[in-house]
Amino acid sequence: MSQPLQDEGILFYLRRQGETSLLAVWLTRRHGVLRTLARGAAKPGNPLKGHLDLFHECDLSWEPSRRTTLHHLREARVKETHGGLRHSYARLLAATYFSQVIEQVSEPDADLGSLHNLLQSALEWLGKKDPHQHLVERFERAVLKTLGVNDARRTARSLLDDLSHRRPKSHAALMRQLSL
Repeated sequence: MSQPLQDEGILFYLRRQGETSLLAVWLTRRHGVLRTLARGAAKPGNPLKGHLDLFHECDLSWEPSRRTTLHHLREARVKETHGGLRHSYARLLAATYFSQVIEQVSEPDADLGSLHNLLQSALEWLGKKDPHQHLVERFERAVLKTLGVNDARRTARSLLDDLSHRRPKSHAALMRQLSL
């Protein structure tokens, strides 16, 4: 059995996996994008039940898999819920888009402390205010600067398109929402 690993993470994807388990994808500070399986997390009485929700910031512990990129989540202690995101659809949509941008440009097992900090700051801001077009552009530009691929002669979105070759699904919905 492997030694458990620990890190801070922001939960940005959560899906039911079977009857009682959950697939949880995190942006961690030191281990990049981390895919975990929370076995039995949907069962009553499970210690993880209620701790796993979108955009929760947690201290987490997992057992690394030797064969796949899906690891076993052992523990998640909530540090911040970012409850203000749930005050509007636009806030949740922006948070989803921001996390998808980072996921697309990130490598597994990379130290992503600066991108983690950027998403953390964006979530704190969105917890208090509704998003706007300028915020989205600033976030995209900040991601590019962090990656060292910023080019002021081009739009941030076109540079991100070059990096990931596809836009996150939430981009079009967010742009529609911001134009209302």
